[in-house]
Amino acid sequence: MEEQRTERLSRNATPNSVAPGTLYDLVPSATWVTDSAGKVIMWSRSAERLFGYSRAEILGRWAGDLLVPPLDEADRNHVNLDAAEAELVGGVYRMRRADGTVKDFESRSAFVTGADGSRSILVTSVEADALHRVEADLAIREALFDQSPIGVGIFDTDLRYVAVNQALARMDGVPVADHLGRTIDEIMPGIDTARVRTIQQRVLDTGEPVVDSRIFGPMPADGGHRTVWSMSYNRLQAHNGKILGVSCSLIDVTERHYAMVKVDAARKRLALLNEAGTRIGATLDIPRIAEELAASVVPGFADLAAVDLLDVVMSGDEIPPGAHGGSTVMHRAASRGARPGRFGDELLPKGSRLVYSADSTFGRCLRSGGSYLVQNIQGEMYEELIHDNARAASARSLGVHTLMVVPLSARGIVLGTLLLGRGEGRPAFDPDDLTLATELGARAAVSVDNARLYHRQRETAVMLQRSLLPQDLPEIPGIDVAHRYLPGSLVTEVGGDWFDVLPLSGGRIGLVVGDVMGHGVHAAAVMGQLRTAVRTLAGLDLPPAEVMGHLDVIVASLGELHYATCVYVVYDPVARTFEFASAGHLPPVLVPPDGVPIVVEAPSGAVLGVGGVPFEQKELQVEPGSVLVLYTDGLVETRDRDLDTGIGLLCEAVAEHRGPLEEASDAVIASLHKDLGFDDVALLMARLDALPEDAVASWWLPAEPSVVARARELTRKTMHDWDLEVLLDVAELLVSELVTNALRYGAGPIRLRLLRGRALLCEVADAVPALPRLREARDTDEGGRGMQLVTTLAERWGSRRSGHGKIVWFELQLPTK
Repeated sequence: MEEQRTERLSRNATPNSVAPGTLYDLVPSATWVTDSAGKVIMWSRSAERLFGYSRAEILGRWAGDLLVPPLDEADRNHVNLDAAEAELVGGVYRMRRADGTVKDFESRSAFVTGADGSRSILVTSVEADALHRVEADLAIREALFDQSPIGVGIFDTDLRYVAVNQALARMDGVPVADHLGRTIDEIMPGIDTARVRTIQQRVLDTGEPVVDSRIFGPMPADGGHRTVWSMSYNRLQAHNGKILGVSCSLIDVTERHYAMVKVDAARKRLALLNEAGTRIGATLDIPRIAEELAASVVPGFADLAAVDLLDVVMSGDEIPPGAHGGSTVMHRAASRGARPGRFGDELLPKGSRLVYSADSTFGRCLRSGGSYLVQNIQGEMYEELIHDNARAASARSLGVHTLMVVPLSARGIVLGTLLLGRGEGRPAFDPDDLTLATELGARAAVSVDNARLYHRQRETAVMLQRSLLPQDLPEIPGIDVAHRYLPGSLVTEVGGDWFDVLPLSGGRIGLVVGDVMGHGVHAAAVMGQLRTAVRTLAGLDLPPAEVMGHLDVIVASLGELHYATCVYVVYDPVARTFEFASAGHLPPVLVPPDGVPIVVEAPSGAVLGVGGVPFEQKELQVEPGSVLVLYTDGLVETRDRDLDTGIGLLCEAVAEHRGPLEEASDAVIASLHKDLGFDDVALLMARLDALPEDAVASWWLPAEPSVVARARELTRKTMHDWDLEVLLDVAELLVSELVTNALRYGAGPIRLRLLRGRALLCEVADAVPALPRLREARDTDEGGRGMQLVTTLAERWGSRRSGHGKIVWFELQLPTK
């Protein structure tokens, strides 16, 4: 059997090689034999490769001849004597190879005795340099293994320790010798050994290393931090591919791990703070801010959250002094729980009114502005903290064991509180959490305060805007009006555009549209001044061009660089004409009843505020039923549309919608104004009708004394025709006074005109432009009392220049039916 095994091995072996991947590959060696006299009698093939001599060259030679320098006869006898007295001789020898090179070889010589009693010398030689390299490498590896501060363990294929260093023994507290032959389950029973063995087996099977696998040690008896190790595994494999086992390196990363835990917690807190700040800062709606605050902390940071605000904060009123007195009424603006249900709803009743006593945690938070952290809540602490038995019972049922109450404080005023809590399964809040919650509360308070101030400012601005723009336009005979105003600022909802409709003397109507350059409250304030000025100037019956001139002076005198555009139209429904002047404003659009819209070229006039430029006015005859459109540039001009294009689109829109003006106004706005918030928009549409023929009576009278009686007669007859006998006496008396003044102080011809509209209007015109004025008549004066009668008896009266003369008029209120 032994012979068969030997034959099989010899068949499988390669004649010129040894097993690959062994130590022999790292240290070239050779075996050769000499007789007792030192002559070479056997020379292996490994010797041929090491020294380069063939058998034929070396057999029979004295081995000393290979040395450098060769040994002489005396040295030969001495070496033979030493060798004869020793079983084993070794040393480093300098020898010459067949190619002439000289190298150091370390050799070991041993005497062997044959079966016949003859003695031979068996010599094993290796290259000294290669041997020293291997020795150094082994020494380094041994030093790394034994002296490394990193714990190192070697496991065999059965995952049992075969080697460990002192560092590993110190880490797990088991001596080095006690590791050998045992598994990790036996050495470290307090860790997750099942996971460790799974990792070891996977590395052993696949050869894929595992780096930095974190393993926690057993829980310390003092409740401190658990030890954390970083384990790395690698499969050990020989040069020939044989799997030897698994290596493990172990590093204690406890401090680093918990430092990273703190860093990660800080990072999460910053992320939470950033997310919450973004969410609560994106709105100016107070309930929405409270909702976003609660949603940003639940469930990531807390299990429950409630935002309580002062009642006055929710109502928008000013916070009175002593708002945080003995008991404070709060409004629960928002609440959220990680576990919705009956207990959560009872503990966090959204929308409810709460009363916090001064001695409660919430009351102290409101009064002092400080944050409070309560841990390990149990027993009667629920009632002591919450001061409401039902809600305290709900908190107990939810397992709430830690609470934080932080103030919502801005500009030194506490606006409310933020309540945060955690229940079972989560760690208690710590001081770092309290710091984060306080910062969250501060940011939320700033947002709430900004929203509160914004709403107050907005309400003030909107009230200002409403007070400056007409809310209910008067119903004036001869005209039908519709208007729209859209602010350019989506924040303040106020701007510098305005419009107005003014009843003027003689049944005329004034239409005004203007645009102060700029936006917001400042532009609205300037607009208010101009609107008041226009009303005042129009009440003086000044022609449009003169009104523009006075406005230009006013704007220039405001002290700052203010500019405005304006168009002022005066429509006479009796004469069916309108005259207008423009201060750099966009041209009006006139739509005949059955015709194409016309862009009316405006007379020359610079922007208000430039100063020194005269204004002109233009008069046009219009057909009854025509629509006049006045507007500001915000309607027709946008970021991607110029004025000419916009005016063309306006003409198309008004041509398509010829129905009721209210509907037409909505259609025009919807068609043209799609870029919200770009600029203020004012639109005024007026249908210019004529007064009915039976509502106007007019006569030209000669400048003769008898004309006064004629005027009374005409007035009396007209009053009867119009069923206004109740006004007959007063009207006849006042007409007599005005005609008498025209005869005395004016020149002919004299025109008397009566108009029945929203009031009875009487006009007397003459050819002298000097306007009448009131004066106090003395007892001896024969005249001077006529205009005092008019002032006393008329609803209102006035005078205006017309052409080369003047018109003096008065109104009487019509009787109610």
